[in-house]
Amino acid sequence: MKSKPKYKTIRPLAMLALILMLATLAITGCGDSDDTTENTQSTVTILHVNDVHSHLDTDSLDLDVDGTETRCEIGGMARMAALIEDLSTEHENHLVLHAGDAVQGTLYYTLFEEDADAEVMNAIGFDAMCIGNHEFDDGDQWLADFIGKLDTPVISANIEVPEGHVLDGLFSPYITTSVDGETIGIIGVTIAGKTMESSQPSDEVSFSDEIASVQAAVDSLKAEGVGKIVLLSHYGYENVVELAQAVTDLDVIVDGDSHTLLGDFNAYGLDSSGNYPTVVQNADGDDVCIAQAWEYGKVLGELEVTFMGDKIDACSGTPHLILGDTFVREDEEYGEYTVAGDERTQLITTITADDKLTMVAEDETVAGIIAGYTEQVDALGAIVIGTAGEDLMHNRVPGHEYSGVTLELGSDIAPIVAKAFYDLDPNADICIQNAGGVRINVEAGDITYDTAYTLLPFSNTLFEIEMTGAQIKQVLEDAIENIAQGGSTGSFPYCYALKYDVDARSDYGNRLSNLEVKDRTTGTYASLNDDAVYVVVTNNYIAAGRDGYDTFATVQEQNGPGTDTYLDYALSFVNYVKAETAAGETIMTLPVEDRCIKSYISTDDTTDDL
Repeated sequence: MKSKPKYKTIRPLAMLALILMLATLAITGCGDSDDTTENTQSTVTILHVNDVHSHLDTDSLDLDVDGTETRCEIGGMARMAALIEDLSTEHENHLVLHAGDAVQGTLYYTLFEEDADAEVMNAIGFDAMCIGNHEFDDGDQWLADFIGKLDTPVISANIEVPEGHVLDGLFSPYITTSVDGETIGIIGVTIAGKTMESSQPSDEVSFSDEIASVQAAVDSLKAEGVGKIVLLSHYGYENVVELAQAVTDLDVIVDGDSHTLLGDFNAYGLDSSGNYPTVVQNADGDDVCIAQAWEYGKVLGELEVTFMGDKIDACSGTPHLILGDTFVREDEEYGEYTVAGDERTQLITTITADDKLTMVAEDETVAGIIAGYTEQVDALGAIVIGTAGEDLMHNRVPGHEYSGVTLELGSDIAPIVAKAFYDLDPNADICIQNAGGVRINVEAGDITYDTAYTLLPFSNTLFEIEMTGAQIKQVLEDAIENIAQGGSTGSFPYCYALKYDVDARSDYGNRLSNLEVKDRTTGTYASLNDDAVYVVVTNNYIAAGRDGYDTFATVQEQNGPGTDTYLDYALSFVNYVKAETAAGETIMTLPVEDRCIKSYISTDDTTDDL
């Protein structure tokens, strides 16, 4: 297990005073230059992951290999651990970094909360981890418990908590560590708006502007005499490209949040968003190397950075798509077979010829840790509760391409989730569910507990709020406006027993029209009455006004709190599927007359978030 780097706990608001003090102490040396230092070359290899989201097991992925679609074993933290160990041995001067969102996404989290992820992370040995937005999904105390179980220093420069808070002293704005005798500063930053709106930090936790906070931390490190500076960010690829150009003295950014694949994987049928690494210039005009490692433990980033003095001289690297050694293809009759013989030899030759495709065996220690939890996960997760009669795809925003698929009426599965909640709550007139609360496509075939808890991985409950028709329209407008203002696309609203037209080109308050509500008794639709009062069932997360659903909060402030049913939202979906199965039904896309999106008109810019 790796030892922790040396680090200091410094409150972000105290940085300016520290900078001024250190600058005063150092002023007598301002006219000196150290030619030896400026001309000293040093190299560090940064191994990095992000957005693992409790995906501890190996998954599968279809790749185009030698022109043939091939299902490959991919990722898994036991293989990740083995590759980190191999590359750490190969590169003595290295750092191992985690760019946040370690948790929340599979039954390993649902059943064991932080325990499984923390034990795996400790076995791997990270030098630092940035706080991600999903680290706040279950509140301040949960994050404090998670950090308390980690052997890894946790950092974020734009989060501030008061003295005596449960998180006080558990994280720092930055750490310093020594690699081959060279001091490197590692700053953390956490995406502010998304965390405040879409997770559950308490009101005692404050978030500062990302760019200003990073610059303050950079200035503090420079005042300490640290010139080689890495930003470990959970801020998103496009955001950090802008940040890099606005901040001085920054050298490297290892990023997370946007689940961005970098590097050229076109030959294998995967689209990426940029070069690995992406190089831009900082506010001084010097190079900044930016890297991100996709998602779910599928990729380990290997970034080699060479400094000349304290400036980047060169950077290069490899995003390792982690593969197992079993490959499956289809024959001419669409039957599946495991690749073997000469065909396997050719396939392995192709894979080993490209450093980006990296076959690796599992680390036995980490595999053993995961196995200790897997038996309980498998026992529950493998139980079949129903059948999907067709592929039920999930796109957050209608009319936009996700994973090569465009759905003109938006998600297939999110409205079914909304129907499940509506059916199980007899008080509800309408259900509203945010797109970001639904996480995966549901493929045709068996639906298991694992399907349900991966589809709906958060610890949410069903929550009732009484609202007028006018307030219901407003909360839907709020959610879409949140996207238009740069918030998460996860706020896009999907409903059941309510349907509407959306014109994304219009301004706030005018995007939704022709709202109709379904009568629970007759099953017929009629216009939503602005003055009538309806019971809306939603999840307790957005019921609190998060993810842009501001009117949910203001209605409760005005009229008193809504009602938490304490029905687990994933279990509610399980019960819905079981009920449909008992009635002899398979789970299918809702008929058009019950789809919440009657029509959707995109903005002229098809690349935007609406």
